[in-house]
Amino acid sequence: MEIATLENCTIADIADVLNASFSDYIVPLHLNIEQLEYKIVTENIHLDLSVGVFSSGQLVGFMLHALNIVDGKLSAYNAATGIIPAFRSRGLVGKMYHYLLPKLKTLAVEQMLLEVIIGNNAAIRAYEKIGYQVNRTLDCFKGSVETAKKSCTSTIRELQDFEWDQLVCFWTIKPSWQNAITTLEKARPHLTILGAFIDEKLIGYLIYNANSKKIQQIAISSVHRRKGIATQLVQTMTQQINSKEIYVLNVDHISLEAISFFKQLGLVNYLAQFEMKKLL
Repeated sequence: MEIATLENCTIADIADVLNASFSDYIVPLHLNIEQLEYKIVTENIHLDLSVGVFSSGQLVGFMLHALNIVDGKLSAYNAATGIIPAFRSRGLVGKMYHYLLPKLKTLAVEQMLLEVIIGNNAAIRAYEKIGYQVNRTLDCFKGSVETAKKSCTSTIRELQDFEWDQLVCFWTIKPSWQNAITTLEKARPHLTILGAFIDEKLIGYLIYNANSKKIQQIAISSVHRRKGIATQLVQTMTQQINSKEIYVLNVDHISLEAISFFKQLGLVNYLAQFEMKKLL
């Protein structure tokens, strides 16, 4: 077997191995070529820093890695790792990291991040052996919104651009990589931004992807919470996508307020993940 970067692989080949690797996963995952291309672009995945295991020239395992600044540090993010079933239990994840780490250190990467499903103990042990530690717990929600229509506390209208200076002021938790500012900037053509206004003042917002039905970010000014404004935003989203089925991924478990809100909407906390970090 040979280990090499993925820059000379086709997206189709990577997608085939990704789908084979995740077909029997705790939560099965399937990405077509277009979806994988979207992931690579928006999450800033570098194929020359993504690693594959090849057997007789065929890709049988991979790790996709992205680069961005997180908390002021150049950070590498493991966007996906997969080994097809026939090649598991051979320590291939550790071997891929052994190949990759010198490249990251040469680039002066300061930390590495990833997410792993709680309950996937084999993967967690493998990452711990490499030096990853749990940084926080992230909850994922899905389901049908089940709220009665509320009175119009605020005026909801679409924003044309990200007004991050204002939006960040509403945060009480930091988004994970897939929902971070740098990711959403790259995904802008596919996103809708809803702003909530009272007396022409922006007091909350929601960013969603209509294709995936995912809420990427939602936040309300602290002085305007528990007044139905977040519910208004979600209801506007469901009207615009013509579906009550929505998804919210990677909500920081420390935010009891956010978790309670999503449960009140009728969503189910179907998955929890550890965000893990390794300092270099």
